[in-house]
Amino acid sequence: MIKRLLKNKNGTAEVIGTVLFLVILIFFFSNVYLWHDAATKQMDDLFVQKINSPITISIMDNSNLMNNYYPSLNVTNRGGMDATLSVLWVDVQSANSAISYDGYYNLTQQNIVVSAGLSIQHSWSSSETFISTSDHHSPQPGDNVVLKMITTVGNSASCSYTVPLN
Repeated sequence: MIKRLLKNKNGTAEVIGTVLFLVILIFFFSNVYLWHDAATKQMDDLFVQKINSPITISIMDNSNLMNNYYPSLNVTNRGGMDATLSVLWVDVQSANSAISYDGYYNLTQQNIVVSAGLSIQHSWSSSETFISTSDHHSPQPGDNVVLKMITTVGNSASCSYTVPLN
């Protein structure tokens, strides 16, 4: 009986095809599961970094505002992980008219890192280029300026000041 079963070739292609189909199906779904697992772990790590690296910013020195309309900023990392600064948004509300403009400084190439629990002072340099999203002109006396710092993981902090009158 076993000899007759082994010599009978009917249905062999269907069995081999079904086994190959199941192997391919298991391979595909195992890769999808591993990809999903890796993506979930990466998002969890990013979330933990974001929670553990909150920042605050404040104006360092108001006395310099008469000569330089962009003051030095004190950036403080209040978390337990290092924070890398990414973008500094500048939003100016004009005191003389209803015109406002905004733009940003891209800080990513400078790789400015604020270590956990420490502060740094950030001053504008000639190497930083202002990228305007509207008609740009320097802040005038009386203008209200809002500065918003954003890190590479998405944390943000803001402060504002009014440019002093001469």
